[in-house]
Amino acid sequence: MESYTKLAIFAIVLVATLVTEPMATNGFPFPICGVSTDDLMTCQPAVAKDVDPLPPPTKVCCAALRKADMPCFCKLKDSSYLDTFNIDPVHAMELPAKCKLPPTTFHC
Repeated sequence: MESYTKLAIFAIVLVATLVTEPMATNGFPFPICGVSTDDLMTCQPAVAKDVDPLPPPTKVCCAALRKADMPCFCKLKDSSYLDTFNIDPVHAMELPAKCKLPPTTFHC
């Protein structure tokens, strides 16, 4: 039960962080897995649902992923909150390879 409570608190904090993204773009960055919200939002077009063809990730996006805590992102890949931001988890898991990160960096 304690682990469920911790997971629920983590999810609430994470969603609250993402919802406050407009505030983050006004000079109050809230890092998620070691990456600012601004940098993460540059990746969104490259991982969007129902977009064909997907645009390639931007240089800013790839630079952000290089400094990210990838094991942290791996824990989020099955989260339902990704739907809120129109993020396809399959595309999100392909992003490190598209940015040519070493495979050991992003293996979940």
